[in-house]
Amino acid sequence: MSSSRTNFTDESALLAFIEQITNDPDETLSKNWTQGTEVCSWIGVSCSTRHHRVVSLNLKSLRLTGSIPKEIGNLSFLSFLDFGNNTFNGVIPNELGRLTRLKYLSLQMNNLTGEIPQSLGLLSRLQVLDLSDNDLYGYVPSSIFNISSLKIIDLNLNDLSGNLPNDMCSNLPMLQYLFISKNGLAGELPSHLDKCTQLLALSLSYNRFTGNLPRDMWNMSKLQDMYLGWNKLTGNIPSEIQNLPAIQHLSLRNNELVGNLSPTMGNLSTLVMIDIGANNLHGNIPTEFAKLVNLKEIYLGSNNISGQIPNSLYNISGLEQIALAVNDLSGTLPSNFAHNFPNLTGLYLGLNQFSGKIPSSICNVSKLNFLDLGHNFFSGDVPMNLGNLQQLQVINLQWNQLTNDPSTRELGFLTLLSSCKHLKRIQLGHNLLRGTFPKSLAFSNWSNSLETFIASGNDITGEIPVEISKLSNLVWLGIEKNGLSGSIPHELGNMGRLQKLTLRENKISGTIPESLCNMEE
Repeated sequence: MSSSRTNFTDESALLAFIEQITNDPDETLSKNWTQGTEVCSWIGVSCSTRHHRVVSLNLKSLRLTGSIPKEIGNLSFLSFLDFGNNTFNGVIPNELGRLTRLKYLSLQMNNLTGEIPQSLGLLSRLQVLDLSDNDLYGYVPSSIFNISSLKIIDLNLNDLSGNLPNDMCSNLPMLQYLFISKNGLAGELPSHLDKCTQLLALSLSYNRFTGNLPRDMWNMSKLQDMYLGWNKLTGNIPSEIQNLPAIQHLSLRNNELVGNLSPTMGNLSTLVMIDIGANNLHGNIPTEFAKLVNLKEIYLGSNNISGQIPNSLYNISGLEQIALAVNDLSGTLPSNFAHNFPNLTGLYLGLNQFSGKIPSSICNVSKLNFLDLGHNFFSGDVPMNLGNLQQLQVINLQWNQLTNDPSTRELGFLTLLSSCKHLKRIQLGHNLLRGTFPKSLAFSNWSNSLETFIASGNDITGEIPVEISKLSNLVWLGIEKNGLSGSIPHELGNMGRLQKLTLRENKISGTIPESLCNMEE
């Protein structure tokens, strides 16, 4: 009798649940959850062998729509609940707090709204709480920070507001992952985060946190990932940052941090990625950064960093991304630039004060797909062997003092560059390029990829090649302020994706094809 009554309690709760389902496009539940059949055989339902009670309810990624009824709180033996990646709406019922055996709760990637119930703090055995990617609002209930068994808290991608309590880590000795990014949290970062002694990853990016970086947060000996970008944090980066012996990914991007880059960061030998771009940092890049031998990505762009790149930085052979654009860096690039970067895919040095020649060895970085050297003072000829960069997608050389090989009247480097069949954007504007478009230029090689071609503000002469019309995906063609002559090829009017065409200040004659008359210029 006892067993029968217990099964009836669970069955009633599940039948109440299915009554709230408004859309079951694959008929997963409607064809399987049938009253009178064995509940423990229903899809997504698992039962204990001893009491024959529902202990697991896993309905993840079944494309279900509906709301979560309060009767779900009657599944008193439930230890695992996953409704993730569906389109449930409505609020999270308070009755979930009655599931005191629950260890795993995931409602992520739904359309749930309302506040997070304080009652979830009653789930004293909970290890995983994942409510990410919903429309939840209000404060983060302080009660959940009293669940000492928690290992994962993921509240990313909601509309939560308010502060985080300073003592939030006092009762979380097991916490390993804390994710509350992309919300509306404000106030200062909580102090005593180092009391979360087992923390491996901390992500509080894309909020409205203010104030200085607390000094005690750098004492987390196991922390591997720290993401605090896109807030309004101020003050200096403290030298105590070196007290993160396991840190691999560190992002403080897009805040209001000031001061010099701390040389102590060079002691973070485990760093794989460092991103402190878009702040108000100044001073030089410390030579101690050369000790970051495991570094793969360095982002220091959009600051006020000056001086030269330390030569020792070029010895970090594992670098894949170097992003130093929009600073006040100067100096030249070494002639053997490419020799130590076999894995480099992105080089961002634009909007600085670099000068000298572009080293031809840069064309040996075979994995490079983004090359930005624009808005500097580079001079000399554009390297002829750019075609070696077969993976190149974007090349920006504009606003420099670059020339082309004077031995020929053609822009010969373009012919070799046309072998790069993945190019999406070519920016050559405002240099000292003189000559004509090569007759051998294979525009057809870029027909499926190229979206932007800008060569404005040079001294390109001759006629506009009719072959440009083969660039079927071109959106922006900028060739104004040159010495181009002749008529506009009528074939350009057939370029269906072209949105912006700039031709002014040339020597073009004849009529403009009707389809180009309303083109943005």
